Amino acid sequence: MTQPESNGNKSGENTAEPDQPSLSESETIEQQGPGCMPAVLAAGALMGIAGFITCALLTWVIFQKRTELAVRTLEGSFLPQIEQSLLDPETKQEVIQEVDTLVEKMKSGRYENWQSAGIMQRLQKLPVIQWGELQALEQWINASNPEDLSSNEKSVAISEINRLRVAIKQGKAFSFDLENVLEPIRVPSSSSATGFIPKTPIDRASAMEAVKLAKLLADRSGIGNADNQSVSISKIIRAEIQEAEQAEQ
Repeated sequence: MTQPESNGNKSGENTAEPDQPSLSESETIEQQGPGCMPAVLAAGALMGIAGFITCALLTWVIFQKRTELAVRTLEGSFLPQIEQSLLDPETKQEVIQEVDTLVEKMKSGRYENWQSAGIMQRLQKLPVIQWGELQALEQWINASNPEDLSSNEKSVAISEINRLRVAIKQGKAFSFDLENVLEPIRVPSSSSATGFIPKTPIDRASAMEAVKLAKLLADRSGIGNADNQSVSISKIIRAEIQEAEQAEQ
């Protein structure tokens, strides 16, 4: 008798083995590179170094050309402002002569660079342009009618302006101080080098306010009666230049 073929499964169940779960695989870690950050940092550092070197070089060049730069400033800016200022003709001519002499000395190599720098610092502090506005105020006071100013008010006002001039001469009042003093009598002007011109005409209230501020500045500077003192802005300029010449580096 023929034996039935045995399928090796006595129970007759399907012998196909189910898929076995795969063994745990170690995860592969991708090693990412540093990217472009180091290059960016290096480029930034190099640019910073280059900028520092450039600034140092420019500073050195400017430092060595202070006399040349002073001449350009005097000729290109300072002298034109004086010519357009309200200084009376005689005073204006005296100031221009002082500045022209200074420019010639600088061009001839009379001054070291540090001396030229010192002279320019002193000139920038002097209220040369504002001096002309003080003269305009003084002129209005002297020409004002008795209805505007009494004789006593005129005398007091002129005295306060003289005290302020003495404060300038003694180095106790500077250009930025006079900006505040002159503000009441000023109006904006696009044609002026300073951006302002005196009012036309100056009125009593504005003039008296400017005189009051002049008095406060003279008081603060410790200036006494100055009625008998004559002060010239051209002589002040000359004295400042001479002091800068004799100053030590």
